[in-house]
Amino acid sequence: MSQLIMRNPDITGVSLPALPEGFSIVTHKGGDEKRWEEIIESAFGMHFDFDFLINAGDYSPEKVLYLEENGIKIATTSAVENPKYKGEGWFRMVGVHGSARGKGAGRIIAIAALEALKNRGYKSAVLSTDDARIPAINLYLSIGFEPVYAEEDHKERWQAVFEEIKKARK
Repeated sequence: MSQLIMRNPDITGVSLPALPEGFSIVTHKGGDEKRWEEIIESAFGMHFDFDFLINAGDYSPEKVLYLEENGIKIATTSAVENPKYKGEGWFRMVGVHGSARGKGAGRIIAIAALEALKNRGYKSAVLSTDDARIPAINLYLSIGFEPVYAEEDHKERWQAVFEEIKKARK
């Protein structure tokens, strides 16, 4: 099954708020690959090699962002461009380590990615996600992303996602 697509049509006003004490945004440095894999495995429940990131989009180390808490990387994402969505920023592999859930790390790293894309001149952003990632989709909706009905079955799938979001809010 294909991934769902979301688009934020206007990221020009995005600005990362002041970070809580002890938090900082940093970019990828050599040697961070193992920690990236640990964060992603904790977030997604499955292992991805760092090469997966290198081979998708227009990878470069400065486009991989981490949120650190007191010097420990707790969340990551990448802010790149997907050739399929030329001219739009694309952020992918948003992951928060399980030990950091509930600290707002997902929101911080997502906004940091949008700000990085904006600073590189992008005016809109696209992402892909899976139907079951309800908390992530809820976050994306809250920061201006909208569903894209890219394939025939997306209307039905988005309806099911919105039903799950309603249930989760109760």
